Amino acid sequence: MREFFIELRRRNVVKVATVYVVVGWGVIQAADVLFPALTLPKWTVTLVVALVIAGFPISLMLAWAFELTPSGIGRDNKKAVSTDTPIDRRIETAPVPIGATTHLEAREQRSLAVLPFVDMSPGHDHEYFADGLAEELLDALARVADLRVPSRTSCFAFKGKDVDVAMVAERLRVSHVLEGSVRRSGERIRVAAKLVETSRDTQLWSEIYDRQIEDIFAIQSDIARQIVSSLQLRLLPQDAVHATTRDASAYELYLRGLNFLHRFGPKSVRFAIDMFRRATELDPKFAKAWAGLAKAHASLAIYYSGGAADLQSSDEASCRSMELAPGLAEAHTARGVSLLAQERYDEAAAQFECAVTQNPRSFDAWYQYARTALHQGALEKALELFEKASEVDPDDFQSPLIAAPVYRKLGYEAKALEAERRGVALAESHLQSYPDNARAYFLATAALDNLGECEKAVDWADRAVAIDPDDATTRYNVACFYAQVGDTDKAFAFLQGSVTSRTWLDNDPELDPIRDDPRFHALLRTLKE
Repeated sequence: MREFFIELRRRNVVKVATVYVVVGWGVIQAADVLFPALTLPKWTVTLVVALVIAGFPISLMLAWAFELTPSGIGRDNKKAVSTDTPIDRRIETAPVPIGATTHLEAREQRSLAVLPFVDMSPGHDHEYFADGLAEELLDALARVADLRVPSRTSCFAFKGKDVDVAMVAERLRVSHVLEGSVRRSGERIRVAAKLVETSRDTQLWSEIYDRQIEDIFAIQSDIARQIVSSLQLRLLPQDAVHATTRDASAYELYLRGLNFLHRFGPKSVRFAIDMFRRATELDPKFAKAWAGLAKAHASLAIYYSGGAADLQSSDEASCRSMELAPGLAEAHTARGVSLLAQERYDEAAAQFECAVTQNPRSFDAWYQYARTALHQGALEKALELFEKASEVDPDDFQSPLIAAPVYRKLGYEAKALEAERRGVALAESHLQSYPDNARAYFLATAALDNLGECEKAVDWADRAVAIDPDDATTRYNVACFYAQVGDTDKAFAFLQGSVTSRTWLDNDPELDPIRDDPRFHALLRTLKE
């Protein structure tokens, strides 16, 4: 009976009945007043009443059988559903041009946004745990066949914002949203989660887990399984949540490390290294922690002037991760990043190829693969890989901004301008949440200048330097900006001390304006091949 009433409401039968009663009553009242005044026989009023009554069930049957769509009135062939039954509701839409995007597109397939879980702990000091739980679920669900899951960047853009599921659905073009909260008190943890079907704002599934902290792995697995079941999909063993540890304390340290690693900046990366290192000490077989440790050390080496010690630590940690979990995409990505930091580009590319084969939804693997191709001077391939990275994570500002000068170098001016416009918009959006991210500022400077916003470009370059004045990556990218705008003195001033290898200098198109300067050749002679 409950399902029957739900289906009545879905097919608008209740709405039609209400409107019919109101209009029918009005017709009867009008007939009762007007027909005598027009000297019509009394039986005509009775006839109107009879017709109105007879038409009521007919209108209900028509409302049940047919529906109004953008292409006209058609039969409603959908099966009855309930809030306890997995829903695959497809919305009929008129054809739209290729490339056009509407929030209805995604409703035609199973799609899910995993919002960051809210920290409800008494001290509000377990945000890292709530974020990590959501990220692990997102990563597992993104690997499920026939399920589209927006990236972490896209989903976490709503963190701390008072938005409803309808807005999330509109922005991310999804048919379902997973929300949740975490409350930690000592060794007890309460995780609440619910799955909402957004077009009707209907809760399909919800659960509250009140357990010990060591049960977090079982909680994650059960949530993923329940979500997939509700969407009438299948969770394969290889798509399940891969914690690669059963030590709750080690896992908690790992989640802390992830939180720091996502913040960017040398201080945050060093904190991440400390967390990952402690996690591996508690559980030496924790493959994900070793992978995180490898990527953190490689980040210091690539972006933050790390030295030989970081390269060695990254190499050892990535090898250990591969040894423990050779089938884990994160392990291959970590190994690839370590090899990239060591400038072993062919080997790095092979590892990234393995990573994207095992997990085609891994933005990190696609993005680092693209950077590797760029280092190798394979510009066309780099563009293909950057485009794939943007497809996986459409809210990432890095891929379009790095790809823009490559497009221009190859003569694709229109694509370069399109990438710059998109990259600047994404960088501005990112800076609203992370105003101290120097990378967003310096990567967008050249794009701003090419788009005619010269003063803003200089201002963003200054802001980047103010945040990390001694950071080699910041200085290098600011140097590229000044090379592009023709201020060669500033370009060389920032290049000094910011480059230790000539490989990137040989292939970076943003340095083309200063390649003929004698100072550039002098700089190359000081660097290793």
